Amino acid sequence: MPSILAMLQISRQKDTMSVADLFLFTTDLDDTDFRTITDLVTTHGITTIRLDLDKVLSEQETLSFRKTHISISALGRFFTGSYIDSKYENILYIDGDVQVVGSIFDLANADIPNGKILGVIDRQFLKAKEHDKSGEKTREYLKKLEISHEEGYFNSGVLAATRETWINICKEAFDYFVKHSEDCMFHDQSALNAVCIGRRLPMSPKYNFTTMFVENNLLNIVKPSIIHFTGAEKPWFSKARPWRGRFMASYAELLRQFPQLEAFYSLREYFHSSGQSGLNKIDRHANRMWLLTRILTPWRVILRRRKLLSYLKTTRFFI
Repeated sequence: MPSILAMLQISRQKDTMSVADLFLFTTDLDDTDFRTITDLVTTHGITTIRLDLDKVLSEQETLSFRKTHISISALGRFFTGSYIDSKYENILYIDGDVQVVGSIFDLANADIPNGKILGVIDRQFLKAKEHDKSGEKTREYLKKLEISHEEGYFNSGVLAATRETWINICKEAFDYFVKHSEDCMFHDQSALNAVCIGRRLPMSPKYNFTTMFVENNLLNIVKPSIIHFTGAEKPWFSKARPWRGRFMASYAELLRQFPQLEAFYSLREYFHSSGQSGLNKIDRHANRMWLLTRILTPWRVILRRRKLLSYLKTTRFFI
């Protein structure tokens, strides 16, 4: 459901749609559910593609997937490229937990060099130099991936590359994940970072405005086109900071417009927690961590924002 909302937002951008087509990848849907989704989105210029992820993953006996709020379907991005016709020059991959609130034409129309991938820095950029257990853990994690500079680590929620590069990188990343899944704390993202050292071009956070940026009060400075709701507090159920329920109405409106989506809106199945009490627990934890950071380490908020501002000012973004 969140993926469909994001794609509908893109489909309304006439300039973007003049240079791009939309593909919605699904996993674990039976024939009836897949037809329901296909019938809904086809009229909006969206093509549905089924990934038989269970079959691919079941063949890997040594595979380990750390249990978090992230579904194993996140690995599906590794197999998307071969489904895209060779007539397409570039692939722009976008996670489903986003909202597209501004134009992405320049990103969709970017002339990306072969062998390179566009991505935006992630939270490790801030945590790697901090002197606490979390910082130490982050440094150990980056070391395992052989990443020596924290600004080289990127978030995998919005990525862009030529089709050929995407296919090659995803194959390398999946092979890496199979061999080193225990070290891949953030699953597909870890593997992609491990194989893309020296190949990632910096992309403006305008196109992947993760929760990290809004937590550090950069909304009005970056003016995002794609907001990415990283973390367990997803906006279709959560009223936690930093968004505090701002986007809930848009998901409710989508369900009113397409009531057939109710069948796919099962919070119990989406989260490892059970029912509303589990969802409330996620909210309470998020708000508690927000307050603790500002009460116990108020200087950290200032230093993190300062570091991000410096990065924005000094980095030459490809786009």
